[in-house]
Amino acid sequence: MCTFGEIVEPNSRTIWEDWDENNPENNATLIQWQLSVNIPERIGTLFILEGKFLADCVKVQPKDHLKLINTSTASNLHLYQIISRNEYVCTIKDYNLLQSSEIIDLIKPFIRNCDDVLTIQTKSLTEYQTASLETKPWVIRKLTTSTQSKNLKDLNFSKLEQPNILSGVAAGAISLREHMNMSATALVYYIEHIEEYQTDEIHILLKKFNIVKDCSAKFNGILNSNLYI
Repeated sequence: MCTFGEIVEPNSRTIWEDWDENNPENNATLIQWQLSVNIPERIGTLFILEGKFLADCVKVQPKDHLKLINTSTASNLHLYQIISRNEYVCTIKDYNLLQSSEIIDLIKPFIRNCDDVLTIQTKSLTEYQTASLETKPWVIRKLTTSTQSKNLKDLNFSKLEQPNILSGVAAGAISLREHMNMSATALVYYIEHIEEYQTDEIHILLKKFNIVKDCSAKFNGILNSNLYI
């Protein structure tokens, strides 16, 4: 008899895998907005910023520039509106990668209703794989959808090479826009010390799109400590 398509439960407990355990720590937290959300019919550009110092830099902006619209505490997600124009900034940090799809579902109306999407993601430089012998304290790489952006053409960065990959919320947003035949651009910022705001390149990029006015956020990392001096 063919058993294709049948549900067969193991006859021994030893056959069960670790992920079959009902571990309370693995139970997903409900991802939702704290407040009711009014979805604009049309948005200029949606900026999605992933990483601690990106989120912290946006957090300290003056209220007459960025207005906090909503938050999702379960995923460390904050949604801001740029006061001077119809554009939005979404920041996220220290979230569970397994919940990326749920987070994308949460912000999907904003992704769908915008003209362009620009994601900026920070990663450790040790994760960047390249055959080049050139060494830098930072590397910025770009990935775009098949439909090219009309507003983000001047992002003259090299293409993200294989086997490097895009992950998390940034990957979900770019994939969704590709599926909808809409434009999106992802920037991956590899930095040597990810806990430090050590270079000006990312700050220049944020100011270029008027996401921030200035960044006075301070980061208490090992490099700023005199513990070992």
